[in-house]
Amino acid sequence: MEIGLHLEQTQKLIITPELRQAIEILQLSTTDLLEFSSQALAENPLLETSEPEDTAGKETSKRIDWELFVSKSRDYSEIRGLPREMREDGPHESMLTNRVTLEEHLLSQWRFMSLRPAIRRIGEYFIGNLNSSGYLAITPEQAAADLGCERALALEALRQLQSLEPVGVCAQDLRQCLLLQVEHLILEQTDKELLRQIIIHHLEDIGRGGLVRIAKAMALTPAAVQTLVDRIRRLNPKPGVGFAGTEETVYIVPDVVVERQGEDFRVVLSENFLPRITINETYTKVLMGQSQEDRAAKAYVETKLNQAAWLMRCLEQRRSTIHKVTEALIKYQRDFFLRGVSGLRPLTMRQIADDVGVHESTISRAAANKYIQTPHGVYEFKFFFMPGLESADKGSVSTESIRETIREMIRGENPAKPYTDQQIADMLGNQGTRIARRTVAKYREELNIRSTALRRRY
Repeated sequence: MEIGLHLEQTQKLIITPELRQAIEILQLSTTDLLEFSSQALAENPLLETSEPEDTAGKETSKRIDWELFVSKSRDYSEIRGLPREMREDGPHESMLTNRVTLEEHLLSQWRFMSLRPAIRRIGEYFIGNLNSSGYLAITPEQAAADLGCERALALEALRQLQSLEPVGVCAQDLRQCLLLQVEHLILEQTDKELLRQIIIHHLEDIGRGGLVRIAKAMALTPAAVQTLVDRIRRLNPKPGVGFAGTEETVYIVPDVVVERQGEDFRVVLSENFLPRITINETYTKVLMGQSQEDRAAKAYVETKLNQAAWLMRCLEQRRSTIHKVTEALIKYQRDFFLRGVSGLRPLTMRQIADDVGVHESTISRAAANKYIQTPHGVYEFKFFFMPGLESADKGSVSTESIRETIREMIRGENPAKPYTDQQIADMLGNQGTRIARRTVAKYREELNIRSTALRRRY
């Protein structure tokens, strides 16, 4: 071994900060791009926002014209007509209202009840120890030990709490939660007692679909048990869900809107939410030599102008790429845009990449974190890329299309004799799609559809 200097010629792909920024911008959703643009406006004094102008029908160039930049900031996006609700409304955050938490909701009732100070204190302690479903996270014995009070006082406070709205809150388990709700049902006492017996002794049988077993144990007909079980299933197993802090509402701003116009489709980018970025003309004068005295200032402005121009080019390239990808999706998934999920075809990102003329990784980044509003609902871009199965008469059929077919078959089945997974597989086979029973079971579970035994009606 020896140490020496050697010349070696190699090729490397170096990701520059500019290229990294272009990749990052392409991956951003519309809401994330709004935050990114706001940050860019704060960091670069050359950038500013301008009022939108009606430039509908004009085509934008993909090439940055430096003379145009320094003389007058050019529009980098085409203002297209959006649906009225998207045109007039601001970002969805303006729709949010202050939602009360479960704790606030219960305390507002608890503080207006006529209670002894000791009971009030114990109740507030219980309210502070509820989980997101509305169940107690501690036992009355634990509360009594923590507060140094008698167990009887803790039980009395708990009994008072369980009379509050929503009905079933402050239960210690599912059985108690359901039993509390049964007490508030307007039913004959005999029916209430039957419901209590099923909940206490046969709750597991309900989950397994063992209605016949319940009927034999209680000397009832399967039809009578079916009616009782239907009432139980209408009860709320998680009374705490729905308040603030349990299931936060997530608003989706579609990045692209596809509107049907006869047999054709119109692609509209959701740019109404984004600030229209232009270059501050005051600083362009510095670059054009009108303020030559301060060279340091001129160098600073040149650097910021380069950054601003690159940012605007990235924004325009993002818009162009997403527009092309959407048009390619409409081309390959035309049946979906015409008919819905049942018309989905198997599609890979490589097919779209070849059609658009970019690398497959670019399609992956363009589809990341983005949603498209179609005539049949709002979907993720990646929803349209999926594998499929071979069909004798339809060629390849997408897995999502098969799921939709399974859903429709089960929706139209006889409730008294629901289809088995094997029967569904056979029916799909008769339609030309070969599929195994276990695959049908997998798709059914992904659709949150219960098994044959649990779907049977008596």
